[in-house]
Amino acid sequence: MPMTNKNETIDAQLLQQEKELARNLLILSNYEWIQQQAEKARVSIVPLKGIDLLLTLYADTLQRHVTDIDILCKTDADCRALVAQLCQEEYRLEFPFALRPEVLASKKKVSLLSCNTTKVNVDVHTTFVTKKFFSQSIGSFNTDALQRCKDARMETTDQWLFLAQHAAFHGFSNPKWAIDLKLLYQGLQEDQKGALAQKANTYGFRRVVVAALYHITKETPGALRQEQARLVLTAPERRFLYFIKVFDRPFSRSLADRLVTAYWEFTFISSRRHRSRAWLRLLFPTKGLLTNIYRIKSTRSILFFYPLNLIVSALTSSFFGLLYLAVGIKKTFAHE
Repeated sequence: MPMTNKNETIDAQLLQQEKELARNLLILSNYEWIQQQAEKARVSIVPLKGIDLLLTLYADTLQRHVTDIDILCKTDADCRALVAQLCQEEYRLEFPFALRPEVLASKKKVSLLSCNTTKVNVDVHTTFVTKKFFSQSIGSFNTDALQRCKDARMETTDQWLFLAQHAAFHGFSNPKWAIDLKLLYQGLQEDQKGALAQKANTYGFRRVVVAALYHITKETPGALRQEQARLVLTAPERRFLYFIKVFDRPFSRSLADRLVTAYWEFTFISSRRHRSRAWLRLLFPTKGLLTNIYRIKSTRSILFFYPLNLIVSALTSSFFGLLYLAVGIKKTFAHE
């Protein structure tokens, strides 16, 4: 590489690092301001995802790119109070219907957009795992994890599971998520790794853990086998892992990839019974869930979407089922 081009590359990298550092400093400043607003609203909050990692795992270096702020409020009432406080001047709702009782109960999250350049976007969660269908299959994790929070911080293995499911449902599309999980996992003691495997069994995170371990040990297959030995994978879980490996790539706009992204969440539900329940819930959603899926602004038009959703969901889920089955058959023949 010519010296000029090399210098330009280094300069571009340094400039990008400076931008990310400035962004992180803005994020930290915004979070302090949000804490102040939460105190005014008499609401306690828990930092999540990037801001939490920036305050803990990357506190010394700030070498973790963060784009927005995620926080948890313990109740819907606290969420409403904080949102009202933040929306007085600096923020606005991304979706006008977000605070409808049935919508908040289903979505469990309110997204706020900043009104000026001195603030960053904020997601206010009312529970840790907010994925529409997966959250219905994980039992009491959200409740128990909240009880285990100390000093407004998640317990370490709870945090790992929470971050793993977030990364998994986005297909590990951003490399930073695998780095976060790898660093956190390397810091766990053996008893904590055992506790992590136990929680995966207890709360329904087995497939999430399988996918996460695959992504953080791809370069060391021996380590992957060692860590997965704690879980004792079943035959369906091995087929699931093969499916994950097949689609371990950037998704395109092809029909197959669109189907995979639409039903990706379903594949991570460990129990067949819970997968069946999730499918029925998709076919016959609640009013709040239907509003979230299609982002329905007018309550008058909701009835129109029920038959439409039934037809679309039945057809697309059938095609996805055939696709998943085809990948499984391919694995069987490849194994033979």
